[in-house]
Amino acid sequence: MNKKIIQLIIIFFIFLVLINFKSVLKKFYPIYYKNTINKYAIKYELDPYLIYSLIKAESNFKLYAISNKGAIGLMQITPGTGAYIARLLGDKNFSKDMLFNPEINIKYGCFYLSKLFNDFNGNLDCVLAAYNAGEGNVRKWLKDNKNEARLKTDKIPFNETKRYIKKVKQNYRIYNYIY
Repeated sequence: MNKKIIQLIIIFFIFLVLINFKSVLKKFYPIYYKNTINKYAIKYELDPYLIYSLIKAESNFKLYAISNKGAIGLMQITPGTGAYIARLLGDKNFSKDMLFNPEINIKYGCFYLSKLFNDFNGNLDCVLAAYNAGEGNVRKWLKDNKNEARLKTDKIPFNETKRYIKKVKQNYRIYNYIY
């Protein structure tokens, strides 16, 4: 008798999960910093779900995240890249601690993504590879592939970057499905 009750409870639980599937997924794929992300998505002509997807992959929305390579904050911007972005934006007095400010981190990350989209003719794989491995590496990979317009992800020599592209694109599909 207990076995049948347990089976019924399991079936009922599965039924509840299926009915509330999107609600369950929202717990794993949240939307935080919505106003800030929407503001800079509009300003830099980006899809906000791509920004959520990138942040999910980079820091899992942990504001004070620091990578083993020194990348900081939600969008995991290195101090060197942050200084570069600050120069391009004309922001004076840049310091790496500014990257812990969600407004600045998201602004810089979105600006940089927009720049990469322009530099790589809207090619999402190139943009994500450049965000992860650097613009110079992507330019070299494109050159090595005879300047093909599309980056062949199987030709990327960095496994981390291959996984990164796959992860962000998977997150992007899920965010678009849920929301």
